[in-house]
Amino acid sequence: MFSTTFRYALISLLELAGDEQTLQAGIIARRHGLSVHYLAVVLRDLRRQGLIDSQKGNRGGYRLLRPAEEINLLHLYRSLAGASGEEETSPGMPEVEGGRSRLGGAQGWLQQQADRWATDLGSTTLADVCRWDEALANTTANTTSNTTVNMTRPGDG
Repeated sequence: MFSTTFRYALISLLELAGDEQTLQAGIIARRHGLSVHYLAVVLRDLRRQGLIDSQKGNRGGYRLLRPAEEINLLHLYRSLAGASGEEETSPGMPEVEGGRSRLGGAQGWLQQQADRWATDLGSTTLADVCRWDEALANTTANTTSNTTVNMTRPGDG
C-alpha cells in the first residue's frame, strides 16, 4: 500500500525526531535493514523539501528541521510521490453503455476507501506516529506486567 520511498522517509523522520544529534544514513540503514543507497536518495528528497538538514564531516549526518507536530503525513506522502515521479491515481468510473457496470460499484467502493485513507493520513502528524511508536515500545517493555496501554491509531487523539 505504501511505497518504499514513503516507508524509508517515515522511518528516517522517526529516527531523526527521536534524536537530538545528527544521525548518519548508514546508522539509520543498519538499524532498520534498509538499503543505504536508496535511503540516501530519500534523504536527499527530504532535504529538498526542507524537512531535514545535512551536515558533512566525521560528526555529520542528518537532523530534523521542523517540529514533528508540523509534518503532516498526507502532505509527506504526496510530496514524495511527486519527487519520485510516481503518480497518485484515483480510479474513475468505467463508462458503460446502457447501464451501470459491476466494476463501477467496485471502483466506487475503492474510491471511498482511498478517501478514508487520505482523511486518516491527513489528520496524522509525525508527532502522532512518534507517540504511537513510544507507546508500542513501552507496551513491549512491559509485557511481563499486567499493565494495559491504550493503543489508539495515530491521529485519534
